[in-house]
Amino acid sequence: MDISQRLIIAWATQRVNYLDELQRYEDSYAVSQEFCEWTTSFNVYPEGLKAATLQVPTFN
Repeated sequence: MDISQRLIIAWATQRVNYLDELQRYEDSYAVSQEFCEWTTSFNVYPEGLKAATLQVPTFN
């Protein structure tokens, strides 16, 4: 597991905790489910993260 994967896991964990503190349990559950799909597909389909990540264009 590389550093970008670890950062995604850390972000998702913090986001779920934050949403739970706000008692936004449906949003927390949604993030948890997406997080589960991301992490379980790392080994099976490593390009999946790149394919699922939106690229923001530069407007220069």
